[in-house]
Amino acid sequence: MSQYSYSQSLKIMLIPYLIIGILWFPLTIMIEKHYDSILISQFIVIQITTAFLFLIGLYYNNTSIYDIYWKVAPMFFVTYWSKESGNIILPFLVFFYCIKQNYTYFRFWPGLQYEDYRIVAIKQQYPNPLIFWPIIYLGFEVVPSIMIFYGHLPLYYVFNSQNPCSIAYNFSIIFTICAISIELIADYQLYPYRSKLLKGDCDVGLWRYSRHPNYFGECMYWWGQYLCQLSFGFENAWTIVGAAAIQALFSFYSIPDMENHLLKKRETYAIYQRKVVSSFIPWFRKEK
Repeated sequence: MSQYSYSQSLKIMLIPYLIIGILWFPLTIMIEKHYDSILISQFIVIQITTAFLFLIGLYYNNTSIYDIYWKVAPMFFVTYWSKESGNIILPFLVFFYCIKQNYTYFRFWPGLQYEDYRIVAIKQQYPNPLIFWPIIYLGFEVVPSIMIFYGHLPLYYVFNSQNPCSIAYNFSIIFTICAISIELIADYQLYPYRSKLLKGDCDVGLWRYSRHPNYFGECMYWWGQYLCQLSFGFENAWTIVGAAAIQALFSFYSIPDMENHLLKKRETYAIYQRKVVSSFIPWFRKEK
């Protein structure tokens, strides 16, 4: 149990992000005096602010302080990338995605007594702080920070390109809106179960056709960024690395790990698995 009340936890969580918001663009200006590249400057700022949050988490002995970073940082660096493009729609979608993610997180967040079950398991496996904290920093903070940079990297090239295929561009926008909507609906439907207002497995709405429709919407969002860039041509097709890496993370780590966690947590989950055959893409149920 945390020694901090909810209001104290909220201050400890949010004040570092307020500091990051104040310092983001001054840091950018300082770095660009040495590196004349807004890509390099934003990558460095991301790593500096990630290290700052790590140190705050280390001080309070709580890793959850970093949790909302990848739902905050894009609002800064995507805005900076877009400042001369005149594009309003894409930054708006990024802001909406980030705000939605943070709303979902804080809707159930109980305070600093919360840490992700995976972190708890690693802490039990590696109780030595000299081993535990480097694993957290590199594997659960630096790597995700790099992923959000590369996941949004297609937008940098969108902001610096002209004359897209209008049909493909409009499709990518609709695709991204659908992705955010799917995740929003899935999170809304899951909330009563996650907050323990309802017991058992969430078997309503989108969850009747996919065991992880929120992850499906999340991955769609990142593919939407890439599709948007493709509407300008294939010159920067290599930026697929971001969406592909995030898809691989969910497909080979997040979903299998969550499945194992839920099987240990609830005996009924095995029955739910047999009914809802797809763990990702919504698909037909198997009632018998």
